[in-house]
Amino acid sequence: MLYFGSEWLVRGAKGLALRLGVTPFVIGLTVLAFGSSAPEAITSIVSSTNPQIIMGNVLGSNIANVGLAIGLAAIAGPMAAKYKSMRLEMITMILASIGVCAIGLLGYVGRIEGIILILLLFVFLYVVFKKKSNDEEGQEAYLDDVTPETLGSPILVALCIIGLVLLYFGARFFIDGAKSLAEMVNLPELVIGLIIVAIGTSLPEICISVIAARRGEADMAVANIVGSNIFNILFVLGIGSVLVDIPVSESALIFHMPVMLIFAFTMFLVVYKMNRIDRKVGVLLIAMYAVYVAIMAMVPSLMI
Repeated sequence: MLYFGSEWLVRGAKGLALRLGVTPFVIGLTVLAFGSSAPEAITSIVSSTNPQIIMGNVLGSNIANVGLAIGLAAIAGPMAAKYKSMRLEMITMILASIGVCAIGLLGYVGRIEGIILILLLFVFLYVVFKKKSNDEEGQEAYLDDVTPETLGSPILVALCIIGLVLLYFGARFFIDGAKSLAEMVNLPELVIGLIIVAIGTSLPEICISVIAARRGEADMAVANIVGSNIFNILFVLGIGSVLVDIPVSESALIFHMPVMLIFAFTMFLVVYKMNRIDRKVGVLLIAMYAVYVAIMAMVPSLMI
């Protein structure tokens, strides 16, 4: 439900925007970027009574996006990733990751911080739009994602509505199932978000990236993950903290947030130094993710 919900919502919104005269470039920058993080965003909204799940979902999704999605995509097909063409997005991902770690020092993410995060997202979108609108290579990267939609308007509206419904109930069922499963084996809410919910909501990104890599569309695979990680912090965490104060546990502050930073910096350095992500790097990223999960399993205090 999460996968098809995000797919149909993006397809319907993309088609309607084209019919309303919105340029494909703007659609690629907004609709598609939001669509990749839609499962995480809806999950944050339905998890407002369990704020630890929201924090775990954001941190866990960003870690899984790099460790699993990019790792598996690189193994499926080594990817060229030009640092020059995605420098702004890569730097923004690093700054957003550092920023959420700094906010974590407060001990919680509140409504004011949430509003600031959402405003920063709009600033980022504006800056990218201004930069890419004068950058032919940048425009092509976004235009490649947008194809003319031949379906009629009623069908496109129906796709949007059905997509939203599937996303909402998919997230609700997923959260309820994850919570019940965790209660059966006495797992803390933070771990539910970090592993179970994070991987579940990252499935669209994982599928998109692996398929894109297999098709040789490397830029799309990498850009999808970088954009998703930015949206997860600025939008998903922002929306969640506007709805409810999100506590930052000691384990999140001293372990999970630094791990997210390590994965972000690793991806940044690989792209910056090599301009490609090969199979060796893919294996390294998956191994890093496996070590991360193993450390959690061996040190129970990191799950609280």
